[in-house]
Amino acid sequence: MSSNDVSSIITSSFLKGILMGVKILWPLWFLIFATVLIKILFHLWELRRLSKSGIKEIDQMDGLTFEKYLQSLFRNLGYRVERTAYIGDYGADLIVSKDGIRTVIQAKRYSGKVNIKAIQEVVASKAKYHCTEAMVVTNSYFTKPAIELAKANGVKLWDRDKLVNALLSIKKDTGLNDEINEIVVSEEQLADMDDNNVCAICGKRVTEKVKQYCLSNPQRFGGKVYCYEHQKNK
Repeated sequence: MSSNDVSSIITSSFLKGILMGVKILWPLWFLIFATVLIKILFHLWELRRLSKSGIKEIDQMDGLTFEKYLQSLFRNLGYRVERTAYIGDYGADLIVSKDGIRTVIQAKRYSGKVNIKAIQEVVASKAKYHCTEAMVVTNSYFTKPAIELAKANGVKLWDRDKLVNALLSIKKDTGLNDEINEIVVSEEQLADMDDNNVCAICGKRVTEKVKQYCLSNPQRFGGKVYCYEHQKNK
């Protein structure tokens, strides 16, 4: 047998082995391809869903604007809504009522996870505002200790996912987008009225109420103005 014949036999055996391997393993390759495709499609669907909800705009808001956003949201969800004072609110930002149930809400527009302090504050504010329920709403998520404390005290938690679902449930049938645009514009107009309405750290414009809050607490802020995010570090 010549060397050419040997090479031909080896090549033929190799190709047969590959074809047999493909034949045996094609279900596995199909499953891998299908899994990757499903993940890509889900990611695209999630991006479209988040874009429709307006959550990205919420991520850019300051704390006070977020409170006003939630005020409009809960009103469109059928609640009667009261806002607490921005200064000295005892850990409560909104009081909502529906079906005879009065709920105190703390709004947390965070970039990181909401910790246990928010739960402690909203629990303490329940009696102050004569509420039977308590809730914390955030554009972010909660730490594990916060979730455990909320469960132990019957505090309802709306994380980013629940907030998005609530937004999507009403945006088709309401003018929430227009209401929120008016809120944001009015906040910017207030800020433009005074060149001193800027954060001493990042230069971001703040509302008149945020400015007055900082100035009314000179021991904490040293007579300077800080945006909501940088107030937390003072």
